[in-house]
Amino acid sequence: MTDPTHTNEVEASTWQRRLLRTLITIPLALWIFLEEWVWDSMLAFMAWLGRLPPVHWAETQISKLPPYAALIAFVIPGIILLPFKLAAFWLIAKGHAIYGMWVFVIAKIIGTAFLARIFSLTKSALLSIGWFSKAYHAVIGWKERLYAYVRALPAYQRIRALARGLKEAIKARWRGMFGVAK
Repeated sequence: MTDPTHTNEVEASTWQRRLLRTLITIPLALWIFLEEWVWDSMLAFMAWLGRLPPVHWAETQISKLPPYAALIAFVIPGIILLPFKLAAFWLIAKGHAIYGMWVFVIAKIIGTAFLARIFSLTKSALLSIGWFSKAYHAVIGWKERLYAYVRALPAYQRIRALARGLKEAIKARWRGMFGVAK
């Protein structure tokens, strides 16, 4: 005969783990989604910027770097922007949350822009470093599993449907106001 107390404890434990997993997973997924969106947007901007002759020359030099020099080039934007991120946390701690958040967000966007571009220029060199390649593929695998989990959540699917509906409503409104096809 099973002990009903034990069964209730197991059910409560399972429910608590599921709740904790959701509470951790969703913010992480949102963070990754936002960072990836910023990454893609900034990569496009940096590619446009890369058409300027002096920037193009610098990018050409960066793309020719050997693996560990490429790693140094990849890490430099993060090191340069670290003091700004720390200053953002200092501002927040001193009661200037809005200013601190702005400093952090701007530093994050700028850092992500440079990181994305340098990574795109040095990816093959970086992936030729064994430990970097293993870490990269582990992170990508984790991210793909996390995305699959979040995309399977009913709440995520409802939000996506609402976002699609809102996008279509905005397009229809735009077409109605300006007679534009797209």
